[in-house]
Amino acid sequence: MSDPVIRIQGAGPAGMMAALFLLKFGWSEDAIELIDPAIARATPTHADDPRVLALSPGTLTRLSQLNVTIDATRIRCIHVSSQGRIGSMEIRSHNAGVPELGGLSGYAGLMDALRARLVEAGIPIHADTAACRSDSPGVRIVAEGGVYRPGQPTDPGVEVVRDYGQDAVLGWVETMKPPQDTAWERFTPDGAVALLPVGSRYALIWCCRHDAAAAFESSTPEMQALQLERAMGGRVGGIRQVRITARYPLGLLWREQIVQAETAWIGNSAQTLHPIAGQGLNLGIRDAEVLAACLMQRGRPVAERLLDYAQRRRTDRWAVRTATDTLARRAWVRHTIGGVALLPGARKLLGQVLMFGG
Repeated sequence: MSDPVIRIQGAGPAGMMAALFLLKFGWSEDAIELIDPAIARATPTHADDPRVLALSPGTLTRLSQLNVTIDATRIRCIHVSSQGRIGSMEIRSHNAGVPELGGLSGYAGLMDALRARLVEAGIPIHADTAACRSDSPGVRIVAEGGVYRPGQPTDPGVEVVRDYGQDAVLGWVETMKPPQDTAWERFTPDGAVALLPVGSRYALIWCCRHDAAAAFESSTPEMQALQLERAMGGRVGGIRQVRITARYPLGLLWREQIVQAETAWIGNSAQTLHPIAGQGLNLGIRDAEVLAACLMQRGRPVAERLLDYAQRRRTDRWAVRTATDTLARRAWVRHTIGGVALLPGARKLLGQVLMFGG
């Protein structure tokens, strides 16, 4: 019996990875459909996307296994500190027993690599269902959505668990001394600041109150550099230039039921998290891998395979949700960074959270 057609709605990283996992595990390429009008265009919209993605060691391994080649800056040290508090913590790859703690890649670069791999594998991305071979797919995977817009309705089945009252400010930072392999995480009273080395500059992610984010964005480049220098406590040093690229509100969106009949949700359509630990993409890729593996249980009804997927994802999803939400909201976390560093096993535990997931 031939495999039922799987239609994936949304060709972001999670959707494209789901297609590649299915192909790797042995699903018929003729029974995989990808729909995304933004990605199907000759010049896809992600070309100008300013986001930088944190890739866990597990994600880097999965990409390699799928023959997806990306240019990612490798991280071997994460330095964590708290503004106004004594002490700091360093998580180093050799202490964690791994060659690297993860990598950093531009969103556009990862999307281009995934798109090229799909073309090589013979799986097209369609703008709509008109070009698809089937009228009624046997399985529908939703891999799009998950954008938080305060005051606007979300997708049916999605709960707005929390409005963090913060914006994420994204940008690029140039310093006197070129970045190496250290990512910097700094807790402030307003939120967390991260400086992530990407090539010859740092990617900035600053999570803070709406008014503070707006004031920072509207400041002169000189004042932005000074404000960021102060927030980081001089730890990075020599900040020469800041260029803001985006700002968006932060909320925790959650879909409790990630399976309904012959439909499954993965990635941001299943959960949208605070970016404090860079967990969202890696969690979505694990969604894609587990779903693909469950769908390979030929001989079982599709509905049973999807229920298996939902059951297998329960613990991982809740653990990551709890960890990121706690880091984002609890003042005691930033107050105790120095003390936590002295507790047996605490450095390793925080390292696992900040290592961008499994």
